[in-house]
Amino acid sequence: MSARRTPHARASRLHAQRIARAILPLVLTIAQAHEAVVAVDRLENVTHTVSRILDGYDIRLRPNFGGDPLYVGMDLTIASFDAISEVNMDYTITLYLNQYWKDERLAFGLPDEVLTLSGDFADKIWVPDTFFANDKNSFLHDVTERNKLVRLGGDGSITYGMRFTATLACMMDLHYYPLDSQNCTVEIESYGYTVSDVVMYWKETPVRGVEDAELPQFTILGHETNDRKEKLATGVYQRLSLSFKLRRNIGYFVFQTYLPSILIVMLSWVSFWINHEATSARVALGITTVLTMTTISTGVRSSLPRISYVKAIDIYLVMCFVFVFAALLEYAAVNYTYWGARARKRAKLKNRDQMSTSTSVEKDLKCAAGKCTRKITY
Repeated sequence: MSARRTPHARASRLHAQRIARAILPLVLTIAQAHEAVVAVDRLENVTHTVSRILDGYDIRLRPNFGGDPLYVGMDLTIASFDAISEVNMDYTITLYLNQYWKDERLAFGLPDEVLTLSGDFADKIWVPDTFFANDKNSFLHDVTERNKLVRLGGDGSITYGMRFTATLACMMDLHYYPLDSQNCTVEIESYGYTVSDVVMYWKETPVRGVEDAELPQFTILGHETNDRKEKLATGVYQRLSLSFKLRRNIGYFVFQTYLPSILIVMLSWVSFWINHEATSARVALGITTVLTMTTISTGVRSSLPRISYVKAIDIYLVMCFVFVFAALLEYAAVNYTYWGARARKRAKLKNRDQMSTSTSVEKDLKCAAGKCTRKITY
């Protein structure tokens, strides 16, 4: 009996597999179509939501206008330090600036719901008028699109980020240059809103990326953040400050300034072993070393601003120049002493010869006058 049922069971099983193979593509197609319908519905809902929250939205008024001040959080991510200029007293930095605030007019659902929108959405809503107080020149990157980010939460919370490069002023103290340390800052402030309207504050992790940043001539020793109220003619503003502690690396100056200067000074001492009568050789060597030290000093000054106080490298180069110039003066002194003594010796010998000549002439005149006596010895 079991032997008869076995072929029948196998046939049923094969038939079921054929039906499953035929139905499975249809089920997958239906599922994909359902997902597409859901995606389209969600897209339509998001589009409708964005249009609804912007309907009647006044971009000119800050959130909670007329009420408590709006709190705007800040954090920075350092992308790179591009350049530091002692001549212009500034530095160039590329960074990401993220701002966080809440605008209840843009609330559309649960707080967990987040919409990531294009950067152009920022042109349709109110954003803080943040600026850098020590900024000289800056630009927003726009390759391949403008580097701006807008994320909208369901409760109206907004994350607004951007990437840009800024050249910021950094007043440097060069008394100990090139063995100096500098303190450069990033000053962030609201341009038009006083503390009664907008209060800026640092987030829990205010700065990122400092540990990975590198500079060719400086080492970043650390950074710190602080905030203070800045009183200006138009009111009191909240200012956020980020300061970098920078120490200059001495390696470049050892090979470009210190070592060549040491060798030039030692080269000027070679003239001490040259015969003082070799005037052309000693003068050429002395003048060459003096002009070389002048060239080195000019090259160092060209990379520095025209400041009135004396720097550490100025003292070093002046002392090197003094040693080189003293070696040239040493030859002048030796030459003057030698030839002066020789001239005096010649004059003395000449006077002695003249005196002996005059004495012999007088004797001859006396003999001619008969006054000359001859002594005879027996």
